[in-house]
Amino acid sequence: MYIWLMLRHRATLERAFHLALWLALLPALWFLFADRLNTFGLDSAHAYWNAWNQNLYGAAPGSMDAYSYSPVFAQILYPLTLLPWVAFLVVWSALLCAALLWLLWPLGNRWRWLVMAYAAPPAMAVGNIEPLLAVAAVIGITSPAAWALPLLTKVTPGLGPLWFVMRREWRKAVVALGATCALVAVSFALEPGLWMAWLNFLRSSSNVEIRYLPLWVRFPVALVILAWGARRDRPAALAVAMVFAMPLWSSGVLLLLTAIPRLSLASHTPRAGVQEEHLERGQVAI
Repeated sequence: MYIWLMLRHRATLERAFHLALWLALLPALWFLFADRLNTFGLDSAHAYWNAWNQNLYGAAPGSMDAYSYSPVFAQILYPLTLLPWVAFLVVWSALLCAALLWLLWPLGNRWRWLVMAYAAPPAMAVGNIEPLLAVAAVIGITSPAAWALPLLTKVTPGLGPLWFVMRREWRKAVVALGATCALVAVSFALEPGLWMAWLNFLRSSSNVEIRYLPLWVRFPVALVILAWGARRDRPAALAVAMVFAMPLWSSGVLLLLTAIPRLSLASHTPRAGVQEEHLERGQVAI
């Protein structure tokens, strides 16, 4: 009887919390993003679209329309940038929303649409690639080549190869790095000068004003979280580690946490050392 009452009480609290979040949705979004209504999409999304309409790395780091990723991303995105700005923004926003919906689908109807309602507006308002990085983290668990996306854009949150090394999944680590190097090689062969320009751009980025904790403080925390997740077989820790490993912090980095529902469902082959230990004990490694 006591257990039944506890479960009923917990269900009631959950329903109340769920309702409260729905009621708080519009005020919360207005408080956090009302100032972005006049600049909707004119942050990251416009920088991606405008990249080839200017000297690719001509804009100063942190300035309006500054493009800060590797040449590979700009080269791949080039066909989409041929669209008019409004058409690009519609397609890009739809892509980000599709990514978020795919990431959040395992939550089920009760929470999926609520989290989507909180996540989609800021994702579209800024237009940054965090939802795509979250997708890359999920896919990268089984298809390591996907880690080329974070490695060739934000760079520091590309923790996949380190995750595989910590788990002694050497083949996956090699595939992740090999795919990244292959893309770099092709891109460099096409436009070697852009790669020199990007490296110079990254060096000059050290002068950008940092509003939150600097990367040199956060990255060791990311490594600790990553090591814990690899040791405990908790793939969801990847998303949390990526948040701490982002080169610059803003509210948008929290969108990386949308990878957690699918990462929580991910299954791994046990690390080599663990598998040997199980075999020694006569246990079946599942």
